[in-house]
Parts: sequence; structure tokens; C-alpha cells
Amino acid sequence: MNKIDIFSILEKLRGKIIDVHAHIGSDQRFLFRLNADNAVKVMDRYGIKKGYFSAIESLLCDYKLGNNYILDAVNKYPDRINGLVSINPYFRDEAIDELKKYILEYGFRGVKFHPNYFYIEPSHDLSSTVWEIMIELNVVLMNHTYDGGVEVYKIAKKFPELTIIAYHMGGNLWKEAIDKLYELDNVYFEPSSSITDPCMIEYALKKVSVERILFGSDIPFNDPAVSIGKILDSTLSFNDYEKIFYKNAEKLFSD
Repeated sequence: MNKIDIFSILEKLRGKIIDVHAHIGSDQRFLFRLNADNAVKVMDRYGIKKGYFSAIESLLCDYKLGNNYILDAVNKYPDRINGLVSINPYFRDEAIDELKKYILEYGFRGVKFHPNYFYIEPSHDLSSTVWEIMIELNVVLMNHTYDGGVEVYKIAKKFPELTIIAYHMGGNLWKEAIDKLYELDNVYFEPSSSITDPCMIEYALKKVSVERILFGSDIPFNDPAVSIGKILDSTLSFNDYEKIFYKNAEKLFSD
């Protein structure tokens, strides 16, 4: 595919792209801060219509504080920013109340879970209670997969009615994650990460249907151009590009 083809595709997609993996907030480790205003500017630059956001603060310090930060962003940009509620199962009843409040009262669309930062695995008994409630509420779980998909495999098998987006598609263990998770129809793949091996999407499509791949950027940890490049690295029909960049997310979240 030449550059003219790529730019033509991006122009046709402008204003339609849906980002299923984004953040706002601050991270002192990397000396950056991204608020809702700047996040929307980034989205405008890349033609991203809307994104599903969780707060960095929810992961690094206080999940409730971060959730409230996202709520403010959703209220300011209701057509551009969709909320993901972050839940740490260690907090038990408090976490469950937080989940129900943000889903039922504020209309958040999914749950962000990061086992490394929350210091609890998705397959832990405390986590399982949350997944059961999520199934009842019919919301999507966004779970990191830097372990090559080991934990996602456990919960996807145990809870086949739970829809899971495998954030980062395994990261540096992306082949392992695809090979482990491809048979589980309730698992979707989102390939954002700093890993940019060639033909990642083409490899995934040998195992799974194009309907199970979603676009995510992981801003501000990555520039959206990284994930856009990964997807455009594969030679697909325009209809398939449309599915990955926005149609699959529309269907999954019923937008």
C-alpha cells in the first residue's frame, strides 16, 4: 500500500474513529499531564470521534478520585468522552457500590481493570464478584494483558457471558496472547502498546475475525499514530478498516 492510499483511507475515516483505550490525568513517573480539553484536541488532530476514558489517578493512587475526574470530563464533553469506571476489588462492597453508581446513575460504558496497579489478579475470588455483577449490568471489561493473556483466559473461560477487551493485545507477548485467546468468542483485541512488530494485525486475523479487533490509542502513554500505523500496516479492504476503526466499537457498545 502506498502513501496516497493510506492518506485517502485516513481522510475517509476522519471524524468516525472510536478509541476504546484512552486516559486523562497525571503521571509523575513520565512527567506528563493530560486534561479533558487537551485530550479532545488530540482526538481532533487524528479524526477521532469519541473515546472511552479512564483516569490515570484511578490506577496510581485513588480509584474513586479518578472516577470522579472522568465524570467531570464526561459532563464537559458528553459527545466525545465516554466514561470507564475503575474498580479495585480489594475494596469489596465499596468497589461494588462504585461500579453500580457509575454504570446505573452516570451511564458509564465499561470497567477498567489493571491487575499490576491494583495488586490483585482478575481470577481472584474478590474479582469474580465484580465480574458477576458486570454480567448482570451488561457492561464491558477492559483488562490489561501484558502477561500474554493468561489471566484473561482464566476469567473468559469461567465467565463466558462477560465481554472482555484484551488491552494491548498482550504487549510484547502479543503472539502468545492471540494464540491463547483466539478461541474465546467473548474476548476482543485492542493492540495499543509501544511494541510495533510488523504484521501484528495480519497475524491476529489468521486466528480471529476482523469483528473482534478494536482501535485503541492508550493516550497519553502513546500517540494515536502508533496504533493507527499498526492497523494500516495490514492490507485490508476499506470495509475491514472501517470495522476496526469504529464499526466494531459501535456494535459492541451499541452507540
